Amino acid sequence: MQLLLITGPAGVGKSTLSWELSAQLATAQVAHAVVETDELDRVFPHPKREELDRLWPGTVDVSRVNLAAIWSTYRALGHTRLIMSGVMLHPAFDRRWILAAIPDAEITVVRLAVSEPALLARLAQREIGSGAQAQAERSLGQARRMAGENTEGLIVVPTDDRTPVELARIVLKETGWLDRGGVEVPGMMIRTGLPGAGFETRDSASNGGALVRPSRLARLRARSSG
Repeated sequence: MQLLLITGPAGVGKSTLSWELSAQLATAQVAHAVVETDELDRVFPHPKREELDRLWPGTVDVSRVNLAAIWSTYRALGHTRLIMSGVMLHPAFDRRWILAAIPDAEITVVRLAVSEPALLARLAQREIGSGAQAQAERSLGQARRMAGENTEGLIVVPTDDRTPVELARIVLKETGWLDRGGVEVPGMMIRTGLPGAGFETRDSASNGGALVRPSRLARLRARSSG
């Protein structure tokens, strides 16, 4: 199966891009599923080690258990493509727990890059209340750490002054998810074929600009939460 992992600092626009990727793939009749990693462990109280061990011996991560369960359903429905999004500060570690849940996953990592002024502008649009400053500091710390990391093997996409529509088109072109033929399965069309192995690594941009959330994405989100 093909797994597209959208990463980047909190507030860069990972969820927005995932929704737009899903919208463009749906328009092209490319079957796929979308999972936000933040939702895989959004539970209180957090499961204890012994509770998780009863579900999956040896695991200490509820995200792994939930991802395996979700993907088993989508796989049974005939899906072969999954979009996931998350900060993913530790790519090697994150690859391991994802592969533990989906052993046959071929993971393509997309890192969304952003200038600090643009990131702060986006956070100002979504963060309110007493936690806004703390979130801004966390996001800036994540962005600085990522900017200093080796990006070999990642698709790095600058996001400043680009809309979600433009970014989705770039990502789909780089991964080749729209360039393959289709195979009929009961009730749906699934596009198959592997994306190319070589990807160009891009440098992060320095210009400002906030992501624009299109109205159709808002409608998609409203339907998904309704």
